[in-house]
Amino acid sequence: MNDVSEATVDFNSPVGTVDFAQVMSGASSFKDAGIANITDTYQGQILTRGKELKTAILKDLAPRELANEILAASLASALGLPVPPAFIGVTEPGNPCATRAIMQDGRGLMFASVNVSSPSIASLVIRPTDEEILVLLRPIVELLTKESWLGELYGFDAWVANVDRHIGNVLFATGTGIWIIDHGRCFTGPTWTQVDLVAAGMYRHRLREWVTDLLPPAERKRLADEAANMPIQLREVDVREAGEKNSVINLIGAPDFEALISFLTQRIPHVPRAAGDALNEPVMA
Repeated sequence: MNDVSEATVDFNSPVGTVDFAQVMSGASSFKDAGIANITDTYQGQILTRGKELKTAILKDLAPRELANEILAASLASALGLPVPPAFIGVTEPGNPCATRAIMQDGRGLMFASVNVSSPSIASLVIRPTDEEILVLLRPIVELLTKESWLGELYGFDAWVANVDRHIGNVLFATGTGIWIIDHGRCFTGPTWTQVDLVAAGMYRHRLREWVTDLLPPAERKRLADEAANMPIQLREVDVREAGEKNSVINLIGAPDFEALISFLTQRIPHVPRAAGDALNEPVMA
């Protein structure tokens, strides 16, 4: 188990977009119907600072992957992307659901994402053959293109080097809308080191694998243009403040935190090229 000895929990002062919440006992195992869980995942109740009980999806993550989830959720929220409300879940000592990020006093930390009661796209389209999947996936992608933020999502995933935006990490349901989840594999992956963070690097962009090929050329061009305009918006996001207020620096340590800030800052001018590549719309460096 990991001892998150520097992490502190203060329920009396705001911590930014991703707030602390108490994880109540009694959480049960949770599995998406469309794709296997990579991490230990639960559904349970959290008690927020405002004394509201919310049903949340809880993930037991090692400190670095937890930091990835927290920072990415904070940044996505700041950019207006549709992420479910996120919390840093705090368990009582000995809670069997929290085993990977343990504070010095024995309490555990988990990533808590409010359950928006929407199935993943994977659960809607997974069928025995690729042909059957494609028939079901095409109209969903058409609906995705009607969302004003799809171009920005291409840009965001390029910016944060999210290598895991597969069909299990986008939720879709009539009435509740479309949501993006699961950002533990941002910044090149859940176990990244400083050497992995190359600002000009071209990383795997999963939207290319299931969205891009279903887009007509004019739509790809439009989305690439929208992503190309993102650097102005990205420069307005205070990444350092987001990381400091949301305990990211305590989870990964100051040296890696500084490396992450540097990566995200220096990567901004490379976003148009990386997003354009994912859309098969080359952009000159």
